[in-house]
Amino acid sequence: MRLDKVSERVYANCDGETGGNVGIIVMDDAVAAVDAQYPVSGTDFRKSIPSVTGKPVTHLLLTHIHGDHVFGNQAFEDCEIVSHTRLKEKMEESLGTIWAPSNLEKMLEDVKKNRPERAWLFEGLRIVLPTKTFNDRFTLPGVEMIHLGGHTDCSVVVYVPNDRVLFAGDLMFAETFPWAGDPTADPDTWIEAYKTILAMDIETVVPGHGPLCDKKEFETQLVWFETVRKDMKKLIQDGASQEEAVNYDGYLDFYESEGDRRERSLRHWYRFWSQKE
Repeated sequence: MRLDKVSERVYANCDGETGGNVGIIVMDDAVAAVDAQYPVSGTDFRKSIPSVTGKPVTHLLLTHIHGDHVFGNQAFEDCEIVSHTRLKEKMEESLGTIWAPSNLEKMLEDVKKNRPERAWLFEGLRIVLPTKTFNDRFTLPGVEMIHLGGHTDCSVVVYVPNDRVLFAGDLMFAETFPWAGDPTADPDTWIEAYKTILAMDIETVVPGHGPLCDKKEFETQLVWFETVRKDMKKLIQDGASQEEAVNYDGYLDFYESEGDRRERSLRHWYRFWSQKE
């Protein structure tokens, strides 16, 4: 895996070939990694770090719970693995349900059947939990983890203020349609998260997916989010069914969607706002 220089202390991989974007922050005496992809690519990521710095990796900072960000945790098992409290709670819950040994085996079989090009990334999968959690903020020298929610209830951003760099996790799918269908996704909170980010002193953003971007991408996506919210809530108030709201052709033009990402996201939003009416 190639790590490209983003700023004086930040390196990242945003090619998207093996999972969500990952990166590192070089601190005075150590290195903090951000997200871990899958078991195989997470190991590749860890092995790539000495190519840009000889400092030891002491922390893995997780932006949210999705597998393409946490299944590679085992490559950083010797580190302090830091997450929001809800992320660890949800991982622990999943160990008894969807990640129980028999169900995990079924999930891997499903990947082999439906996404064979990705199956190799899961080889040797072993669930490794965070070792340290926080609720609002967690800090390291020159680094801040901030809980914002939105994409999931455990979504955080990782801010490097001196470099004016933000790791946004999956709050930002740059230049592509976002995945907004997680059961805990909250579009209202997501909108507020964008406003918080836009008020921060940031020059460069490492998104969860897609190329490096800046605050203009947040402005673009905020307009779309707010417009969809206004239009969909009006449809709900007028008695539109879920099918009618999802297939409404009056929404503001936006990025193309991979697979059924758009449909599943809009269905979740319809359910979310219907419950609030």
